[in-house]
Amino acid sequence: MKYLKNPLGMTLIEVLVAIALFAIAAIPLLGIFHESVITNADSKIKTKEATIAQSIAEDIKAGNTNVSNWNIPSDYYLIEDPNQSKVDMGNGVTEYKISIGKLQSGTDPFVLYAIAPSAEITGYTPPNFYSDNGDYDDIINRLNDIVTLVIVITWTALFSLFVVLPKLGLGGIITVVDNIIDSWNKNIRALKDLATNAAKSVNLNIPWWLKWW
Repeated sequence: MKYLKNPLGMTLIEVLVAIALFAIAAIPLLGIFHESVITNADSKIKTKEATIAQSIAEDIKAGNTNVSNWNIPSDYYLIEDPNQSKVDMGNGVTEYKISIGKLQSGTDPFVLYAIAPSAEITGYTPPNFYSDNGDYDDIINRLNDIVTLVIVITWTALFSLFVVLPKLGLGGIITVVDNIIDSWNKNIRALKDLATNAAKSVNLNIPWWLKWW
């Protein structure tokens, strides 16, 4: 069997092409992964909301009608005062609407209707909607950074290979890559801004097919 070997290793063009092909293939997969993680996170929130609502319903049925005694985690909240939405069913029985949400999660609240002996719910205070959203935001932000990074790498590889290399050679590519890294380290995440800065650093125009914004 004959093997093709290059003792000099891979050329710059081969590396750029490999990066571009890998990134292009990875973008749709990352999109699917991104949606999957968000869906999974939302599902966990819904499960937690349902557990909290069921616990509140059991408290009301047991006569524990003081909201401050209910087991509601600090990052979840009771959307409305149960007294405002309760419905008298007659014979000393009331239907309570229990709406539970997670602070700044962007998901619809979980609603549970519970039938319990009529009572006045006390101790309700409106939620603080400016509380930190914790792990949920961290997950989404990290995923967004990963997807953005792959897109930026893809754009950089294509711009370097088809625009910079033919006109400026290796030196131009190094300038572009350094500029992209410097902008990224300055927390610039918008592709348009990153690309514009990179193109200006080598005095080249961005072709229409690389304007992905």
